[in-house]
Amino acid sequence: MTVIIGSILGGIGVWGYNVFFSRESVNDILIEKDDVKSLNASIHFGYGDLSIADGADGWINGTIDTNKEKLKPTVSYKTKGTVGTAVIKQKGKILAGLGNVRNDWELELTNEIPVNLDIEMGVSDSSLDLSGIRLKELSIDAGVSDATIDLSGDWKDSFNADIDLGVGDATILVPADTGVKLNVSKGITDLEAKGFTSNGKGIYVNDAYAHSDVVIDMKIDVGVGDLKIVLVE
Repeated sequence: MTVIIGSILGGIGVWGYNVFFSRESVNDILIEKDDVKSLNASIHFGYGDLSIADGADGWINGTIDTNKEKLKPTVSYKTKGTVGTAVIKQKGKILAGLGNVRNDWELELTNEIPVNLDIEMGVSDSSLDLSGIRLKELSIDAGVSDATIDLSGDWKDSFNADIDLGVGDATILVPADTGVKLNVSKGITDLEAKGFTSNGKGIYVNDAYAHSDVVIDMKIDVGVGDLKIVLVE
């Protein structure tokens, strides 16, 4: 993906977490389990390749592979009552034209407790397999990104998703047997949403929406690029 711009600022404090950085390019992150009942997770990513999936041994674990020391993220975790709050935030900033920068994040989140997930990306290629995470709320700001977002899980509870796609192509996978409502606001964009019915004013629903007890209510803002919504059986 051609680098256009990239900028994200770091500077949050670090406390209450386990994170181990070596002198090698690959760095491990682990936020261990405790007795909280839900998790607020914020991931702020500036430049590179981002992969997120479920299956974490802790609340969050993963690897950061970068050849720029200043891009290593800060990690924080704190608790209040039964809620844990985790923030993983890239430090430093990348200027246009730095083609030799490597910054790859591979993160796994828990599938054991409900998660409010907030993802911010600058310039990136991203693969977000969120199908196995127990989402309560989802917010994605994709910046300048080519993104695949997999929401095709076997959902037990309804949730809202607010997705802002600035510049780039995006594919969003959703389950055919769960009610899905799309509220799409688009700029210079081609929209493909086979299996959805238009209700006018940018509203689209799938066949399951009329009778499903569980609904994914998605607000999608698109600037420039192609958006493809795929129903998964």
